[in-house]
Parts: sequence; structure tokens; C-alpha cells
Amino acid sequence: MKTYLLEEMTWPEIQAAMKNGCDTVVIYVASIEQHGPALPEMTDTILGYAAASDLAKRLGNALAAPLIRPGLSAHHMCFPGSITLRPETFRAVVEDYISAYVHHGFRTIVLASSHGGNFRALEEIAQQQSEQYPHVRIVCGCSLEELDAALAEVEVLEGLPVGTCGGHACDWETSVMMMLNEDYVRREKLQRGHVGALTEELLHRFFEDGVMSVSEIGVMGDPTGADAARGIRYFQYMQDMQEKAVRKHLMEWDKKSAISMLNNSFSYW
Repeated sequence: MKTYLLEEMTWPEIQAAMKNGCDTVVIYVASIEQHGPALPEMTDTILGYAAASDLAKRLGNALAAPLIRPGLSAHHMCFPGSITLRPETFRAVVEDYISAYVHHGFRTIVLASSHGGNFRALEEIAQQQSEQYPHVRIVCGCSLEELDAALAEVEVLEGLPVGTCGGHACDWETSVMMMLNEDYVRREKLQRGHVGALTEELLHRFFEDGVMSVSEIGVMGDPTGADAARGIRYFQYMQDMQEKAVRKHLMEWDKKSAISMLNNSFSYW
């Protein structure tokens, strides 16, 4: 196919794709929020579109939904331009996306996020929606904890100091943005933010007290040495991790469903 993005397709093209086995839709949730002095507020949206399209291609029988944004970004509201949804609004939008795609006949829904603030809410929504649509596979991608661990691992692989990939407007995000479209990166504005291990206490302050309580410029990590070639490696690594997580969760869903059917069969007899 020329594109995996549903919004770039016509309805006959979508219908044909579904008849040819595309029964999975990837729904990425992003944000519109500050990303330090050097990256635009649409950073997570740009990264999310790239990740959603790539994941749909990797899964082989999937299409990618229009990105949902803004997201849950209350911890960024101390910086001008950031937008956040109320939790109930966020939930309603995600649920309406799921409802629409179930209506059209998609049998697998993958929920994923390019913004850290959305992860836990997505997990809760996936659980609730799985109960509402028991015959539809509704799963999430990797967890926030898995993402944090991956950032620490890529630092080691790339030989970078601890905290360089702090998770927000850092070497990782900036390098991937350079890979996707270097024009979005204000190189002369790149500045080192908070650099250090992503401890539980630090993440609590980050989300509960706001980003500015940890970094006055809104940067978690050090993007000053960001590089497009490294961005290619980062993107590949993170997408490998995301694909692995999704496939694992789908296998777990299938196993749970098979056990449930078996139990129901024994109950019937």
C-alpha cells in the first residue's frame, strides 16, 4: 500500500484493505505541549504519526488511525502554548475512536502513546473497553516503565552519560525529530536540561508538581549532541520494542480467550 494512514485513504481503499485482511487499527495518542526551546509543541504528534505508520506496517494486517491530540499534559501547563484535555474528555475521545472502528468491523485495536502522560490512562481505558467489547482484541503497546528502561538501555548502547535520554526533548526525541524533519529543530536553541537517572521520586515530581519543578526550560535530558543518524537507531530500537510488546499482549489475549472458551465448553457439558 502507498500509505498505512487511514486519513490519507479513501473509503473504497479502506474497504478493499479490510477485505484483504486488514482487521487491525493502531490508535496512537499524542500531545500538543512544550518541548523545550528547540522543539515545536507538535513534537509528540510528529513522532506519533511516524511510530503509528511504522507499527501498522510491521504488524502486516493493520492500518493507523488519525492521531489523537492533545492529550493529558497538565504537568506542562506552566509553559505557554501547552494544551491539556480533562481526563473525562480524553477518555471519551479514545472510547469514541474505539467505538467507530469496532462499528466498521476492525477486530483488533492497538492503543499506544507518543506522550508519557497518556500511558496509564490508556491502560485503564483498554481494560474497560475490553469488557465492553469482549470479542474485540483491545491491547496497549509498551508501558511507561518499559519505555523508561529502554531509554536507559539505549544510553548504554550509544555510550552516552546517564540521563542524556531523559525522555522529554532529550537526545532521543531530538535525534528522531532530526531524522524525520530537521527543519523542525532549532539547533541554535538546544540546551541541556535536567540530567540524571529517572528515579521514581523524580517522575513523581515531574507528573505531580509539573515539569518546571524539575527543569526550568522544560527539557529532561541533554539534546545538545543530538544527531539524525543516531535518531535512526533510536527509532528502530523503540519500534522493535513496541512491536514486541504489542505481539506479546495479543498472544496473551488469544490465550486468555482460548481458556475462557474451553471453560465455557466444559461448563456447557
